[in-house]
Amino acid sequence: MKSIRLKIGFITLLIMVIAFTSIGLISIITAKKSLETELIKALEESVSATADSIKASNDREFKMLETLAALPEIRNPNISLLDKTHTIYGAMSLDKDYIDVCILDTAGFAWINNGVRMIPFKERQYFQQPFKTGKRFVTDPFINKVTSAPAVFYSVPVFDDKNNVINVLFCVIEGLKPSYLATNHRAGDNRPAFLITLNEGPGGEGEAFAELHSPGIIIASEDLLAEDLPMEEFTTESIFAKAEKTGDQELIEQINRIKTEQNGIIKYKLDGEKYVLAFEKVPETNWVAINKIPYSDFQTDINKMRNAVIVYIAIITILAVIIVSIAISRSIKPLKDVNAAISEIATGNADLTRRISLHSNDEIGSVVKGFNQFEEKLQTIITDIKESKEKLASVGNNMKENASSTTESIASLFSNIEDMQVQIVTQGDSVNLTASSVTEISANIQSLERMIETQAAGVTQASAAVEQMMGNISSVNKSIDIMADSFEQLLDNTDTGVEKQEIVSQKIKDIESQSEALQGANTVIATIASQTNLLAMNAAIEAAHAGDAGRGFSVVADEIKKLSESSSQESNKINEQLNEIMNSITEVVQASVESMDAFKKVSELINSTNEMVLQIKNAMDEQNSGSKQIFDALYTMNNNTSEVRSASREMSIGNQSVLDEIKNLQEATNSMKNSMSLITEGADRINRTGNELDEITPKLMNTIDNISAQIDQFKV
Repeated sequence: MKSIRLKIGFITLLIMVIAFTSIGLISIITAKKSLETELIKALEESVSATADSIKASNDREFKMLETLAALPEIRNPNISLLDKTHTIYGAMSLDKDYIDVCILDTAGFAWINNGVRMIPFKERQYFQQPFKTGKRFVTDPFINKVTSAPAVFYSVPVFDDKNNVINVLFCVIEGLKPSYLATNHRAGDNRPAFLITLNEGPGGEGEAFAELHSPGIIIASEDLLAEDLPMEEFTTESIFAKAEKTGDQELIEQINRIKTEQNGIIKYKLDGEKYVLAFEKVPETNWVAINKIPYSDFQTDINKMRNAVIVYIAIITILAVIIVSIAISRSIKPLKDVNAAISEIATGNADLTRRISLHSNDEIGSVVKGFNQFEEKLQTIITDIKESKEKLASVGNNMKENASSTTESIASLFSNIEDMQVQIVTQGDSVNLTASSVTEISANIQSLERMIETQAAGVTQASAAVEQMMGNISSVNKSIDIMADSFEQLLDNTDTGVEKQEIVSQKIKDIESQSEALQGANTVIATIASQTNLLAMNAAIEAAHAGDAGRGFSVVADEIKKLSESSSQESNKINEQLNEIMNSITEVVQASVESMDAFKKVSELINSTNEMVLQIKNAMDEQNSGSKQIFDALYTMNNNTSEVRSASREMSIGNQSVLDEIKNLQEATNSMKNSMSLITEGADRINRTGNELDEITPKLMNTIDNISAQIDQFKV
């Protein structure tokens, strides 16, 4: 069995480890956040100071140039470029940082080396930008091909009194000056700041020699201050290009914030290491001051703090375990006494008059006090049990005697119940047999009723059918009468049609005879026209013989000839029309003959049909008479069926009354049978209980003896 001291000690140790570990983790996390905040703040201060120092340096150069550009002799357009060159060269000696100073005319030419020779600068950005925009301009640091060293060009416009740009003034300073300024501002583990440009330069192989570089090129850093750095590697590293090479879209998006935001903080991961980067734009330029440090710069301090916390937790835990173990040992000693007392009680041979001494007022003291109260209560209970033991033994003996007597009475009762149950079963069988017979009679009566109902329904349907048939016969008779009348009218109309057709045929024959007479008359007219034509010809011939004397007669002869020809033509037309009329009359005559034949056939068919209709009418009259006889017979049968149905219903009602009484008797018998079953089951349970009581009584006596033996072991 595990010791409670070990359990409490283990739990206490576990709680302390969890508590101290939580405190340590919270401290480390808090310190980490605090260090990260301080680190970011240092980064921001680094880039802000870098941007301010670069701006101050630029302002200093521009202020010097603008002071020179404001001189009256420089702003005067009438003073020659060479004289202006001498003036600014005199001013250049005031600042040792100047590598060169020049003034350009509007064509981009300038005298160099204080007037030694003139060269063009019109293609240079530091000339074009101020001249076009009228604003100051600064180049990115680049390798000056003249000096083969890094340089930065500052230029400002020179205005005349009319505010027109008449010259451009520029100076050249060392190109590493921004790098020196940037490296003066550090953060983290001595990490220097650096500058990049956002100008849109040409890029490519000549990047180092271009006045303006492509976006992201580092133009000032600690690496550019290396003495052995080749010129072609000056300002060739782009942070934007480096980010794009990784293919990390999130990194690219974060780095591109530098192009659009004035300042900010960027956290990113590169080559498996986490970085934090701060940036801020240099005012009035396209330069951005940047500083970045890896998280490993402050992880060392975190690791040292973590190790110190672990050692501290270990020492505190060991001391706490020792102290808690001693306190627990002293606290649980009363519990050991309680355990010993409980073990003694469990053996059954215990002194219940003994009590455990109480020395503390805590929870364990409450347990000891409670155990003493329990032992006192147990002493009282055992005392009462000893007093009840003898009474229980006496009751056991009485119970044994009563159980024996009860068993005999139950056996006699059980025998009587079985006899009564047999008689009830016999009565129930008789009632069931009677009920079956009555039920069968009832079923036969119901079958008879169904047959009677079926017969009545059949008679009703037959009566309805016969009645409907009689109605149909009457309707058919009416239709046949109408049909007979119609046939008589049709026959009369047919006879009339035949007579009319004969009249039409006669008229057509008359028209045919008249047409033949017209045709003969037309023939006569044609003959007369022909003869008239011959006479006209003869008259014309005679008139011609007569000469001038016969001219009048010749005219008349011509007219007669024309009239004769016209009459002949009309006669021919009439002849043609008469021929067509004759053909039509012939066709009409033929059709009339055919129509006469058809009318005769129709008349014969109508006569035959009329005879058939009369036969049908006679047959329907006979069928109507037979249907009336059938209907009368069915009516008599229906009345008889109704009387039989009434008698069957009365018999069914009487049988149902008998069946209901038998069912009541059957239910009473079943109820008695169920009651006897319940009585039998109750008697059986009583019998089993008596038997069990006989078996339990000896066991009870043995149990009383065992209790006596156990109770007697306690000292009360």
